[in-house]
Amino acid sequence: MLCPRFDLMKHDDRKRLLGRDSARESSSFGWKSLHFERIEADDFETIEHTLTDHYLMVKVNSLSHAERRLDGSTRMERQTRGTSIYIPHGCPHQVRYKSPLGQLYLMVVSSDAVKSVATEMGIASVPEKPLFASQNNFLLEAALSIDRELQAHNPHGQIFSDIYSRLLASQIISMLGTKNRENTARRIALTTRQLRWLDDYIDANLSHKITLEEMAEQVGLSPFYFCRVFKEATNVTPHAYLTGRRIDFAKKSLQSDHVSVLDVALSAGFSDAAHFSRVFKKCAGANPSEYRRKVHRNNARADS
Repeated sequence: MLCPRFDLMKHDDRKRLLGRDSARESSSFGWKSLHFERIEADDFETIEHTLTDHYLMVKVNSLSHAERRLDGSTRMERQTRGTSIYIPHGCPHQVRYKSPLGQLYLMVVSSDAVKSVATEMGIASVPEKPLFASQNNFLLEAALSIDRELQAHNPHGQIFSDIYSRLLASQIISMLGTKNRENTARRIALTTRQLRWLDDYIDANLSHKITLEEMAEQVGLSPFYFCRVFKEATNVTPHAYLTGRRIDFAKKSLQSDHVSVLDVALSAGFSDAAHFSRVFKKCAGANPSEYRRKVHRNNARADS
């Protein structure tokens, strides 16, 4: 007997599979590439089924025990806050909670979104392998952000779901594709579009500390592999590149007399003026005040 197939983007399919209303869900906003809902329950059980798209579950709180049958394998799970499950489309799946479920986030990312992001990341194929319960704080934070968006009645519209579907797709690929690079047709490389994403992310967060892990997350890669492909694409390390972006911003800011050197330093992401001056002089050949005077002299000559 074939497993019934469900499309959780469709309300009727969702109702037939889950058989209950969610505490909060995204269907009323017309999202195309992402479905999200928060489930709160004591008992919870599904029939064996497959899904048309990629499924992510993240536990919110309270200790629970579940029996999960996934792709022919059955095991008991001990779930705590941040425990996550990944199930690719078409994978037979069944779950039954042996203790109160509590609260969890259910997310479905469209197959088209996963394929599109994989192509942009230079991955020829993504292994469709389910992942049993593991701790994933990145998915938890993403789910919490989506939940806050729903609580605020989705003020950012369709663009929010598009961004988060791509973010979750890159995380799926990171969990699966980058761990199985030997099975891909070609080596992963950073694309021009991904480098633009990184530039946009850096510019938007320039006044704050930006970690290697945060940069790697923007393109769905592990920090170790991100360092390798980033240097191949730019000929510099991520740290040197980030420092260069900060110094470029500082040079533009120093062209104005209305901004103090300390304000420029803080806006460029340096903790204090002394540290900023040392790094700036190393990169620009002059300290910030000298650089500002030199720019003004050159501008004055040009105007005369």
